[in-house]
Amino acid sequence: MKSLRIIFVDQLSLNNPVLLDIKRDDSLLFYEPCETFNEINHHKQKIVFLISSLRKFIQKQNHKNIIHCKISKNKKLNLGSYLKTVIEEGKFSKIIVSKPSDFKTNKDLMFFCQSNGIELEILDDKKFISSSDDFIEWASDKKTRIQEYYYRWLRKKYNIFMLDDGKPVGDKWNFDKENRKGISQLKTEIPERIRLKPDQCTFDAMVDVEECFPKSPGSLENFNWATSHKDAENILDDFLDRYFENYGSFQDAINKDSTFMFHSLLSPYLNSGLIDPKKCIEKAEQKYYQ
Repeated sequence: MKSLRIIFVDQLSLNNPVLLDIKRDDSLLFYEPCETFNEINHHKQKIVFLISSLRKFIQKQNHKNIIHCKISKNKKLNLGSYLKTVIEEGKFSKIIVSKPSDFKTNKDLMFFCQSNGIELEILDDKKFISSSDDFIEWASDKKTRIQEYYYRWLRKKYNIFMLDDGKPVGDKWNFDKENRKGISQLKTEIPERIRLKPDQCTFDAMVDVEECFPKSPGSLENFNWATSHKDAENILDDFLDRYFENYGSFQDAINKDSTFMFHSLLSPYLNSGLIDPKKCIEKAEQKYYQ
């Protein structure tokens, strides 16, 4: 049975299960032209970040059968139509994919496979520490489902900032009341952000995005996002070294001279898979206990 294994632009985890146990005749499809790029106006920097990151991810793959579907000017692809062509040409009988983060993409894949007699295997999304089974287990005997209590349950299960006696570090589950300092209380300089120089892959992605999404909002002039796992982890390390200490106290502060203040700017990397959430937590714990 030949399988088509699909990876979308926000599924770049090094431990993406789609990349495990690949058979010789299987093909890896890396799919850039997400329909949401056309249906919803995305900032150009976001699209460049995702496209460049995906292309660099492809460069790291050793499998011989790789299909790379790129964004293209004046050509809005329909996922279902494209898959039909690929599957007919490759004679695939099964699609394997990590659970898409976009509901419509997930629904479209299910509909396509049901309509065309293709087996569909949806694997866990490794960008999350918890799984759907975790939530079902926690919620099964709950009359109300308050997110805070699920958060506490996960911390206990995965031993995140927990003491041996089962209590949370600091004897509190959260410190929100202490995270309310205003800018007038800031006594230290806010460190300048690391400047990242776009490489050729990112420049090429910029050109493609400007051609394919000229009406999308934003400018690429000050693009300063990591587009590889290594660079994203460097950003994580820099946050822990220079911003982490003051982040909590000033997380709600507003400063007209500093847009980001002590915020991590790690969300794009977590959401795309360039940073593993477990590694992020482990490094934060290491820094806390130093």
